[in-house]
Amino acid sequence: PVVVAGGAGDNAAAACGVGVVTPGSAFVSLGTSGVLFVSNARFSPNTEGAVHAFCHALPETWHQMGVILSASDSLEWLSRIAGRPPAELAGAVTAEGPSDVTFLPYLSGERTPHNDAGARGAFVGLSQSHGLADLTQAVMEGVAYAFADCQAALAHAGTDFAAALAVGGGARSETWLRILANVLNRPMQVAADSDVVA
Repeated sequence: PVVVAGGAGDNAAAACGVGVVTPGSAFVSLGTSGVLFVSNARFSPNTEGAVHAFCHALPETWHQMGVILSASDSLEWLSRIAGRPPAELAGAVTAEGPSDVTFLPYLSGERTPHNDAGARGAFVGLSQSHGLADLTQAVMEGVAYAFADCQAALAHAGTDFAAALAVGGGARSETWLRILANVLNRPMQVAADSDVVA
């Protein structure tokens, strides 16, 4: 006999692993690329906003994803230029208020919601008074606002979430998670036994 088995993409499999399987549950992955993943009870496309909508890895369940192409990779890029480890850069950011420098994290183009391989990054608002910590905070905020674009694209398809589990290397930074929670206006949760956050 031939065995027929259903599989899962990487993010759907990760969602099963972290328990994001009930409608409205969500995770944010601050990895090299970034993913805002929300489990749904129905198919909810928004192709104009470059939202990924698929069957989940479980029966009668769907999911949507907003995907950004340079999440923690944006901090890695700054790290290479500055010659400092990403954790050191992130650790120097206090984020006591919003940065007056803006960063567009389109270092490799962008997917959700722009779907533009030719999009490029930028720092805007630089002055002589700005230093490396300002640039780092701008990178963190720029990535957070890219996630907010994903959140808006998912909302346009009728999807919302009350909170999100934070995963990925960038989730090691409590400051970055605080920025992300403020920008998305949603709590960021971390698993109690997770080795993700240091």
